[in-house]
Amino acid sequence: MATYRIERDRGSKESRQQFAVLRKKWPLAFPVKQQDVRPLAIGAAAEIGTAMGWSHPYTLGVLAGWKMAPVYCRAVLCYDQRIALDGSPAETVEAEAKDLAAKQLAKLAARKAAKKAAEAAAPAVVKPKPASAPPPALPPETPKQLRDLVRASLLRRSA
Repeated sequence: MATYRIERDRGSKESRQQFAVLRKKWPLAFPVKQQDVRPLAIGAAAEIGTAMGWSHPYTLGVLAGWKMAPVYCRAVLCYDQRIALDGSPAETVEAEAKDLAAKQLAKLAARKAAKKAAEAAAPAVVKPKPASAPPPALPPETPKQLRDLVRASLLRRSA
């Protein structure tokens, strides 16, 4: 059990470097453009681990950041079809996955709102704006939009 956690944590720490390798090997499964992101096939982690020679916990650690990211969660909610690593259609996205994605987005939105509230309560410090990249193409989601997504997901489950 301790070995599992150690390997998974190591995968999480090294995910940034490893993700570049995954993106090169499977560009359709790990696209650069946010609008091209699709939910991965169920067995993708095992296939990646085998192809890369990684342990299963390490592979899960590498993929955790990707699969918990807002862009991936939105893809799970928006698309009904998963894709294989080569980009070919795979199984259907199940209601449970959509529910988990909606919960993750709600959790991220709550964390962001709490951070904004904490910043608003802190004394104002003027920080110079760094030269940054243009804002992401997707509009930010409001807590109300996220609640609506969760409700829709729950309604789909009960239907």
